[in-house]
Amino acid sequence: MSFKFPVGYHSFNDNNLLNFQLNRWYSTGFLGYDELKEVGERINSFESAKKVFKELGEEAINNNQWLVGATYLRGAEFFALGRDPEKNKLYDTCMKAYCKAYEDEPILYEKVPYDKGYLPIMRIMTDQPSKGWIVLHGGYDSFIQELYPFCKTFVNKGYDVIMFEGPGQGGALNEYDMVLTHEWEKPVSKILDHYAIDDVTLIGISLGGYLAARAAAFEKRIGRVVLYDIIYDFYNAFLCKFPKHLQILIRCFLPFKESYFWRKAEEKVADNLFLHWLILQGYHTFGVHSIWQYINSMKKYHTKKISKYIDQDVLLLAGEEDIYTSFFDKQKKALTHAKSVTGRIFTKNEYASHHCQIGNIGLALDYILDWIERKR
Repeated sequence: MSFKFPVGYHSFNDNNLLNFQLNRWYSTGFLGYDELKEVGERINSFESAKKVFKELGEEAINNNQWLVGATYLRGAEFFALGRDPEKNKLYDTCMKAYCKAYEDEPILYEKVPYDKGYLPIMRIMTDQPSKGWIVLHGGYDSFIQELYPFCKTFVNKGYDVIMFEGPGQGGALNEYDMVLTHEWEKPVSKILDHYAIDDVTLIGISLGGYLAARAAAFEKRIGRVVLYDIIYDFYNAFLCKFPKHLQILIRCFLPFKESYFWRKAEEKVADNLFLHWLILQGYHTFGVHSIWQYINSMKKYHTKKISKYIDQDVLLLAGEEDIYTSFFDKQKKALTHAKSVTGRIFTKNEYASHHCQIGNIGLALDYILDWIERKR
């Protein structure tokens, strides 16, 4: 199975969040332009998105289009928020479709014991003389199955790759109820122990840009670390989505768990699709039950205090239209003891200005590969 990363960021839907997600599945090459254009015209809410994606997923599977079906079901699961009773069933059906889609791929499915369950692994070995190990993980909401095209890019260039899901992600969350931890060095260390490997390149995608930085600060078997994208300060990046007066109120009421303010905030957040998804998905991922708990959890996810402990080669990626770009210089300056720091802000002209370079993933992966080659 070969993958191509199409170039371009398109207007599939008028809502920024829905449009970004549609572009996400377009940019990986899983779904085509015409079908996503049609989908974009049919959805205007989480409920309609879940319904449409579920219908299209089931239809694709009935036609033996396993990867298309898995992708649509992943979309349905993505839009099944909070305690939606369909979420677990959608996850199970989606995983079965991915397994069928990849059944002829040279993937070793493994599990590494961790805490009260296991960390799901997809390990792929190159058929060339190996250039070393790349360990790759996602962030807030990813499944490793949807990152397989990324993995194939590295394997085809001569690297052995381990993709894993840690607490709060994919199977670790949905099968073993392990919620997200900011102490990401713990699952990474377990994986390096299990495979007895060192001098690895660690790549963290999306919120993984914080997680990978945290792991590199405390796990020195990591030789190089790629923050794809940077997440210097998750809490303040979240806060900047609110008007100034609300930012002030949130900061003022944060010490008061039982304040009426939080009850009103729960009601108002539904007016903004991005914040509504982020928070309800956060309840699921962090294992919390209120917006007050969620905001206090997210405050742990910053690299301000731990960046000084990172002494490896570091690659920083960001897009000029991403909410995290404003922290790019702060993150770069905070890496006071890094062996080297390389960074790039991708532009709109490159079709790579959005989060994780959705619109031109191939450009970002080529840049990462070139950097690894030079630093290896």
